[in-house]
Amino acid sequence: MAVLSFDISSGGIAAAFYNSALEPSGLHKKAWRLNLDEAGAASFAVETVTSVFRETIAGLQITESADVIDAISIASFMHNCVVLDAAGRPLSPVYTWLDRRGENGVEFVRSRLGTGFHERTGCHFHPMFPVFKLASLFLAEPGLAARAAKVVSVKALLVHKLTGVWAEDHGMASASGLYNIRDGDWDPALLSLIGIRPGALPSVSGRERVIGKVSSGAAVEFGLPAGTPVVNGSGDGFLATLGSGCARPERIAMTLGTSGSARQALTQAVLDPRAGTFCYKADDRSYLLGCASSNGGNVLDWCRSLFGNAANESRPNVPIFLPFLYGERSPDWNPRLTGSWHGLRSVHTAADAAQSVMEGVVFNLAQYVEILQEVSGIKPDAIVLSGNGFLEHSAARVLGAVVDVHVRMPLAPGLATLRGAAICAFPALGLEVPSLHTELVPRMEDSGLRDRFEKYKVLRARAGEF
Repeated sequence: MAVLSFDISSGGIAAAFYNSALEPSGLHKKAWRLNLDEAGAASFAVETVTSVFRETIAGLQITESADVIDAISIASFMHNCVVLDAAGRPLSPVYTWLDRRGENGVEFVRSRLGTGFHERTGCHFHPMFPVFKLASLFLAEPGLAARAAKVVSVKALLVHKLTGVWAEDHGMASASGLYNIRDGDWDPALLSLIGIRPGALPSVSGRERVIGKVSSGAAVEFGLPAGTPVVNGSGDGFLATLGSGCARPERIAMTLGTSGSARQALTQAVLDPRAGTFCYKADDRSYLLGCASSNGGNVLDWCRSLFGNAANESRPNVPIFLPFLYGERSPDWNPRLTGSWHGLRSVHTAADAAQSVMEGVVFNLAQYVEILQEVSGIKPDAIVLSGNGFLEHSAARVLGAVVDVHVRMPLAPGLATLRGAAICAFPALGLEVPSLHTELVPRMEDSGLRDRFEKYKVLRARAGEF
């Protein structure tokens, strides 16, 4: 038995096969580069998605044994969209969550819906969300909305290329800002407000649903066996939560990849606009409460570009770093926040500065745990880590030192999303999901960490002043 899982990230595509024990094999990755500019663009062309998808499959070296592929499931980075005309030609690039354009759309929707937007969608006023990218695009080009035959995510686009069916899951739809979390479908008032025809959006169903089968044309184009069932799949945050074994509210899933997030699966929506948490409908009977940061591994990469690998063990009396180099999402939803050091003195070394950057990124995630517990009213018994950012073991140990919850690490934290995508196919195949083995992360022994975390939270509350 084998499920072929794909993880479409903002930086490229990863794919692997998973057997009935959820053991991965044949992992292959292919990267792409985002188109960036000073205006805040962070996008890529539709053709890039298709060609890299094809190249990733080629790298798997599927042979005559391809008949053992029992299902295909795709995960995609959240908050992306592309506009297509009636012939399937792109009218826009693929917008990513990193794209900072869309502030005109934010103000347009805010002026008409006000505070009701969060209660309606579970989202917040921030240019990251596709609803605001689309509003800005259609305001700038008034005739474009009439030509927009399809408005879809990258995942929906690839599922359509494989099966010929347009479909979306609740999670990706909910994370777009165009979905009514109460009604469980696209929001007609929002679509009308920004000029999207209802037929331009795919139908919405569960992430475990088999959408269709690989067509003969797709089999030739992508080198996949014709007739293979294709499962709906979902967004990376939803599937990393599932793949981390955090489908119940007593476990918090925490990811440190390019960005960072902490998420809690709930059985009902919890909407509190003052808390700064998002709440998305994850599936037919589940919701995802969470906090998301624009600053994670990208900030750690920036730090390494300046200081190398100077931070590898805890150092006493380091300065406090607010890591908002890319603006911020939760809880402020303020794209204009900036990073800053506090308490930096001439006695501090490059290693001290690097340590403070790592701590700032981790402290940000640790505060998310406190926020989620307060908003949900449910105290977690464990935090399960995912994302390659936690392969730097000191980051996980710092987290363990400042939260009052056990922190657990799986063997392959970078594969949580791929694992979650595979899990989506298990019900259709009649399989039980095996439990995920994790190990307890030892806490870093540093008496000053708790004190620095408390100072961080005080400074964090004043971030907009700096």
